[in-house]
Formats: sequence, structure tokens, C-alpha cells
Amino acid sequence: MQLQEYFDQLAPTWDKELTRERLKCLGNIVKKLGIKPGYYVLDIGSGTGVLLPFLIAELGDEGKVVALDFSAEMLGQAQAKNFQPVVGFAQADVLAIPLADKSVDLAICNSAFPHFNDKVKALKEIARVLRNNGRLVICHTMSREILNRLHQSIGGIVASDLLPDESQLRGLIKQAGLKITHFEDSPERYLVIAEKSTLMFK
Repeated sequence: MQLQEYFDQLAPTWDKELTRERLKCLGNIVKKLGIKPGYYVLDIGSGTGVLLPFLIAELGDEGKVVALDFSAEMLGQAQAKNFQPVVGFAQADVLAIPLADKSVDLAICNSAFPHFNDKVKALKEIARVLRNNGRLVICHTMSREILNRLHQSIGGIVASDLLPDESQLRGLIKQAGLKITHFEDSPERYLVIAEKSTLMFK
């Protein structure tokens, strides 16, 4: 089974996994990001649109959110929720983001980064679409240790979809020309924020 097929099959029941605690955690993460009206936000691995209500609340009627996912079924679930017009949808792989260079203020990967097979290539592609001083956010509603144990216990195609340790992650992000400005790994949440430096992309 391909990873895309795996997530297609999960799409109809995905939202049942969302607890009140997880939603509260995600809401707090989004509030911490300082999103301003007018921002262009890329929600990578958006799934059924879990983050979209929180992002819309920060943007208001200004700005844009592109929900990107390689699973047609996941995107279909999100589109059925009839989000506000600030939301657009794109079925695509993170290795080939259908957006222009330096067009995005904030790219967020919620519960998605471990599933990127080529993490360096994915990070470089994200860096390409980020504006100078734009930010990448990698987040989960649990710690790295708990998440990795979960994927290993599920087994099959996601058994090796793991979050790298802090040292490895810093190296991967540096290769993409980004710099980590915030690193947090607690039982309640995992949150990494990296910035695209203007010095690295002149």
C-alpha cells in the first residue's frame, strides 16, 4: 500500500480522532504564531482541515490559506466543510508545491513532517516558497517520543515515519537554508519554528 492510499482510507474517520484537548492544543499553537491579517499561509498535509478554523480566525477576511495535501480523500473531507473564501485547496506533494517562489509568509506542517520521505528535499521546497523572513512551523499534539512510539506501534507503512531528534532536525533545517528560532518538545506538544533568513537567500 502506498502512503497516499493509506491516508485516503483513513479520511472518512480522521476527525473522530480529534479530542477536545488536541483541538485546544492546536488552537494555542496557532495563537502563538502571531499570524496577521493579510498573511499568505500554507497548510501542508492539511488533511481534513483540522487547522483551518484556527487559521481563519487569525486572518479574518484578509489573507489566504492554501490547504495542501496529497490525499484527494482528505481534501474532499475538508472541502465538504465549506470554509470561507480565504481558503484554497491544492492536491500536491510537498516535494512539488504548486506555488511561486517567495509567495508564502507562513508554512505549517501539523502532524505531517514524519511522513515526508525525503525530508531535506521537502524542506528545501518549503524554503523556496517562503518569503524572506517567512516561517516554517512543525507541530504535533504530543512529544516526539510519544509520536514515534505511536507510529511504530501502528506499524506497516508508517512504522518508519518518525520525527528526527533535535540535533538531526537542526541539521536538516540548516541544509534547507532555514534557522530554528523556537524548539519545544514536551508531553503536551511538539513545536518547532524556523525562519528563512534574508542573508541565506540573497
